[in-house]
Amino acid sequence: MRRSIPFLFYLNNNEMNKTLLLLTCCMIGVAACNKEPTTTEPEQPAPCHPTYVTDIKTIVSTRCAISGCHDDNSGVVAFTTYAPLKERADNGRIKSYVFELKIMPPASAAQLTDDEKRLLQCWLDNGAPEN
Repeated sequence: MRRSIPFLFYLNNNEMNKTLLLLTCCMIGVAACNKEPTTTEPEQPAPCHPTYVTDIKTIVSTRCAISGCHDDNSGVVAFTTYAPLKERADNGRIKSYVFELKIMPPASAAQLTDDEKRLLQCWLDNGAPEN
């Protein structure tokens, strides 16, 4: 009976090295293909619970209730207290003027930062709480 000899014995050293390298690369490739793709979870926004007293009052007093705008002497609605701001939050005017029409603050005034807009939007979304 004739015995079969593995094909690697028929190769010289150079051919054997090439063959082993090829086999090794194929095995690494197969092993890499079998791994489950890694998925990253979408980044969840930080919890947002701003209130008028802790967050919004500062934004309004520095961006809105300033001389010539929504202060007590301006001749338009004053945003120096919570009540008029809450009324306009509830009827949708703040959201409309700031986020949809983008007419407040006016172009000639200091604009809200992205963080201030995020806080204001979150405050409106949460019902514009005072405390």
